[in-house]
Order: sequence, then structure tokens, then C-alpha cells
Amino acid sequence: MKFDLRHLESFVAVAEELHFGRAAARLHLAQPALSQQILRLEAALGVDLLVRERRRTALSDAGRLFLVEARRTLEQAKAAESVAERARRGELGRLRVGYHPTASSQPFLAALSAFERAVPDVELSLRELPMGVLGEPLHDDTVDVACLSTLGEVDCGRGELRMRTLASERFLLAAPTGHALSTQDDVALRDIQGETLVMLGRDVCAFWHDDLLAMCGRGGYIPTSVRYVGELGTQLTLVAAGLGVALVQETSMMVRTDGIDYVPVRDADQPVISAAIWRANDTSQALARFLDLLPEVASGLPQPEQ
Repeated sequence: MKFDLRHLESFVAVAEELHFGRAAARLHLAQPALSQQILRLEAALGVDLLVRERRRTALSDAGRLFLVEARRTLEQAKAAESVAERARRGELGRLRVGYHPTASSQPFLAALSAFERAVPDVELSLRELPMGVLGEPLHDDTVDVACLSTLGEVDCGRGELRMRTLASERFLLAAPTGHALSTQDDVALRDIQGETLVMLGRDVCAFWHDDLLAMCGRGGYIPTSVRYVGELGTQLTLVAAGLGVALVQETSMMVRTDGIDYVPVRDADQPVISAAIWRANDTSQALARFLDLLPEVASGLPQPEQ
């Protein structure tokens, strides 16, 4: 470039003041330095922008035309600077959030809502992730942060990922309203023996399926009648219809309460952990703003009473 923004600022000041002394004072420059900047600008453009007379300074025809573009360029430069500053503060850009349908919704949704209120100009996109998927969407760069849930501790794999635990929930028995078990203060796993268990199929998430059955086995409950479904909403719909009972995490009560009673399972020894994971080397300020809104809780649960 033959000239820079300082030359344009100097020219606009002189063009508006039509007096080198006042323009120099406005710019906090010595008058000779200001005169040199204008001369350099004119030399770079190959045209006189000012008409210099003994008692007055005026704009040339070229100067009047150039002033319009100089002002526009300075305004655009300020706008670009503002964009960069807002991006640095995490107020612009995008945030791609993935989530498991069984992820604990209270802290997750609260953070999403607070984030959208705090930075409404950040493009926020949500993507539902299949159960069993952990770090893959981050490695594939399809999301910037993932809210997931699993039984027991979350293993986010390789060291380039970071994790924050959002919630640690106990299991509840979801039973149809009026069911014999729904009136209890709590139940043991062996109390469910003989009931039809409505649960997510192994094809939905193998580790969830296997870990849940293993937990049932440790409590002396071996399901002999099982109805498999593909999602939590269907699971609760079948329970409400009287077609079985289900073992679900506490926040399932946010999905549905009509027709269902929820009873604590006192010997369920496997917590449902909800966590957020993200790339450790991600420098996105929008991500940093979102992470600031997320709580962090201890992931362990007290030992069940004997």
C-alpha cells in the first residue's frame, strides 16, 4: 500500500478543519509533521488534494472526491477493529454444540440459555449425537463442545480432550402411576424381579445397555422380560401406558411426569454422569464464554446404604 490509515486520518482532519494548525492540534501532532504526511499522501496518489494559498487552505476537486472515500475507509477500519475486539471477547463467531439425548438437561440447558442471552450475536447450533458417541465429533470437527452422558466415569480418551463433569445422578425406577412399586418410598433392584423392563436397545448404545444389566445383576435382578426402544421419550411413553417399568436417571422427570411415578433405587451403584468435553487446543473465545457458564460438580456418589 502506498499510504496507511494515519495518512487518511491526517487528510480528513485537514479537510474538515481547512487549517493545518487546528488539524495538528486535533491530532496531537506537530504542524510540520502533519504537513509532511499530507505531502507524502499526495505524492503517493500523484494528485494535489489541497489548494494551498497564503491565507487559506481549500480542497481541490480531487480532494473533495477523495475525502468521501477516505472517511468511508476510516469508518470501515473502525468497524473491522470492533469486529476483531468483539470476537476476542467471544461476542461474535459460532459455537457448535453436540449433545446426547440422555444428557442431564438442567445444567446443560441453563448454560445454553444463559449463553444465548449473553452473546446473542454468536451463531449457536445444536446437534443431537447418537448414544455411545464420545470424542468422535470433536476429532472430526463437527462440534466444538459435546454434552454427553454415560454410566460411571466419563473416559474422554486421548489427552487432547478436556472434560468437565456437569451432573451426577442416581437411577430412579419409572413405574406406571398406580403400580404396586410406585407407592414405595424407595425400592431395591431385586424388587423389580418379574416386571417387564423397558430399556434402550443394545444397538442404541452397547455400553449403556451392558452396564445397566451388569448393575441389575449386582443387585440380584435378572430381567426376564425386556422391551427395547430407541430413545428415552419412547421408553417413558411405554411405561406410562402400563407396558413395563424402566430404570432412568433423575432428570428424566423433566421429560415426562404424567402417568409415571418415579421411585429412588437405593442399591443402584452406578451413577449417570453428564459431562462436557471439548478440544484442549481450541482457542475459540465463544467456546471459552460457554465454558465459563457451565458448572462443575464432583462425579462420585456416596456408597449405597446396605
